[in-house]
Amino acid sequence: MGTGFRIDAYFCSVIPAFFNDITRYGSLSVVGMAKNVGKTVCLRALLDYYRKPEKAKDVAVTSIGMDGENKDSLFQTAKPELDFYPGMVVQTSEQHYIRRRLSARILDVSRETTACGRLVTAQVVTPGKLVLSGYAYTQGLKHYIRQAHEAGAKTAIIDGALSRMSLASPFVSEAMVLCTGAALSKNMTELVSKTKLQYALMNLPLLADSPMSHLLPEIGNLTQGLHGISPEGKIHDLGIPSLLQFRSYWEKLKPYCVPGAFLYVSGLLNDAFLQAMAAQPNRPDLIVSDFTKLFVSAPAYQAFVRGGSCLWVLQQPVILGVCVNPVSPDGYVLDSLELRERMSEALGREVYDILF
Repeated sequence: MGTGFRIDAYFCSVIPAFFNDITRYGSLSVVGMAKNVGKTVCLRALLDYYRKPEKAKDVAVTSIGMDGENKDSLFQTAKPELDFYPGMVVQTSEQHYIRRRLSARILDVSRETTACGRLVTAQVVTPGKLVLSGYAYTQGLKHYIRQAHEAGAKTAIIDGALSRMSLASPFVSEAMVLCTGAALSKNMTELVSKTKLQYALMNLPLLADSPMSHLLPEIGNLTQGLHGISPEGKIHDLGIPSLLQFRSYWEKLKPYCVPGAFLYVSGLLNDAFLQAMAAQPNRPDLIVSDFTKLFVSAPAYQAFVRGGSCLWVLQQPVILGVCVNPVSPDGYVLDSLELRERMSEALGREVYDILF
């Protein structure tokens, strides 16, 4: 059966240890490295874990896209629907709220309109099903998190996706659950390798722990272009608006290709720039705001750090848990035990198959 999840094992048979930890954080993103890697299954299990009234009131949920429908819009395969319980705060569009299969008390209706209508924030009164559809931009998600806390929820959960990187930023969400699986690659070695790279980028060292930690407040206020930082700690705006143009400004970059220097990239960092830096006999360390700015391959990243240089971030997410789905959308199945063992070894932490 090509479902992408095991519909015969619908309920969570494994309770990940991190489920009990989410209310330590004000916000949590559940993100998948591809469609059909088990993100909805993980979210469903998490909601089921918090179903009791004394726990349900601590949780609010929304989605940056749409989640909870019974059929995948791309693959037309069955999907697990989402159940919500009394006390939980939910946010979805008017269109989906009207079709809800639960009763709820409306807390707020947004002034702005999405493609599916305004956004409704409500508290569940009787249990049932609902399709989630919420804000799909940073400021909107921050507003949702504030609303959730004002409604009494300890943790605002965001159903997200790594394909929309900026919305998984630690500047938006404090903690994260990472989901990966056979939908990303049916080759187990490749799947582990891709996940290992993404996990490494999410755990890059913080600038606060670097020799330039004293510059963190000033660098955090830089929002555009490239900035050079001399070994003495002097920050200079290089007048380079984007990395897409860096080759035209190479003479401005050369003075910072020396030991002890840093370059702060306020926008996206790509392979071409990493490769150009890796080719220098001396190269600076690089700084980006967080992992969502990195669009780099394993060879380019490894070539850069192999020479002793480092990538630093202003913020990093707290990765509470990693979950795998060994089933691909077309029904190909990897061995769950082997996948979890190899993934755990690669990441240095426990990895869960929730439906195992």
